[in-house]
Amino acid sequence: MTSIMFPVPSSTTSRFAVAADHIPHDLAGAARSRTVAFSPHLAGRLGTPQLTLQRETLADLRWDPARITAVHPGQRRAQWAFHQAAEFAVVTSTAPVTDQPRGAQVARAAAHALADATGGVVADLVTGHILSPPTTERTSFVLADQWLGDALPPFRANGRCTAADPEHDPEGVNGCSCVRLRTRGLRRFGLPELQITDVACPHDLVALNVLRTTARHLLTDHWQWLATGPADQTRTITATRQLTESDFNDFWGSTREPCTHPGAFEAHLTPITPRLWSVAPPPTFDGTTNDWLWGDTLPTSLHDVLSSPADPPFPQAA
Repeated sequence: MTSIMFPVPSSTTSRFAVAADHIPHDLAGAARSRTVAFSPHLAGRLGTPQLTLQRETLADLRWDPARITAVHPGQRRAQWAFHQAAEFAVVTSTAPVTDQPRGAQVARAAAHALADATGGVVADLVTGHILSPPTTERTSFVLADQWLGDALPPFRANGRCTAADPEHDPEGVNGCSCVRLRTRGLRRFGLPELQITDVACPHDLVALNVLRTTARHLLTDHWQWLATGPADQTRTITATRQLTESDFNDFWGSTREPCTHPGAFEAHLTPITPRLWSVAPPPTFDGTTNDWLWGDTLPTSLHDVLSSPADPPFPQAA
C-alpha cells in the first residue's frame, strides 16, 4: 500500500488583519474592551508569540491589502472598505502545532474584538479572504467556519466555457477541465494544503466537497496522532484514504443531515510538494477524475450541499 511521509512543523502561524479608518495605538486595551469568546485565553496570551497585536499603516505593510478578496457577493462592500483603509491592526499567533486549533481561534477572536471596537473589517491573511461578521468563536471547532478558504470559481469560467452539460450530453462529463480548486488554511494546523485539478465545470461543487471531506478527515486523523505525543517531526500515512459521509458532516459541524451513503469511498493523495497534495480517484478506479465525481461512487450530499448551518446553540468558550 502506497504511503506518504511529510514534515510536521513544531509550530504554525495564523495572521488576521483589521482594516479601519482609525486604529488605536492601545490595541490590547481595545481588544480587552469587548467581551468575546476565549476572553480569558486572549488576556493570558497577549504580549506572547501566541498572540501579538501590531498597528500598521500603508507605509508599514509587508503584505498587499489589494490581494484580499471577498468570497461572497454580499462581502463586496467590505472588500472595498478593506482596500481603501489607511490603517490596520495585524493579529499574529505563532503557537505549537499541538495548541491548534485553539491558538488560531483565540487570534481570530481577538481580530473580531478589534473590528468591533473600531468598526473595521476583518480578513484572514492565510486564506486571503474577507471574513463575514458577526462571528462568534465556539468551543467546538468547525472547519466550515471560514477556516479553509474554500470557494467556487466562476461557473463556466465566466461564460468562456462552452462544454456540453452532462445532464443532456454524456460527452459533457469530460467536456472541459476549467476548474482547479485548492485549500488555503490547512497549513496553520500542520497539514499540507489540498488541490484537485482538471475538473469539468458541472462538477465544481462535488469537487469542492471532496476537498472539504478529505480536509476534515485528515484533520481529525492528524489531531488524534498529535494527541499521542510523537517526538519525531515527520509522519507517514497511507495515500489512499477511506472517507465517509460522516467526515463531510463533521466538516459542517452538523448532524442534521442523515447519512445517505453509509459506506466509505476512497480518495488518493499524491504529493506535489511537501506542502501540497493532489486529491484524485483511487488507483483502482477505471475512469477520469470527472467520471469519479459524476458517478454514484460518492455520497449524494457531496453533489448537492454548498453550505449548511451547524447545530445550535454555540456556547462561548470559558
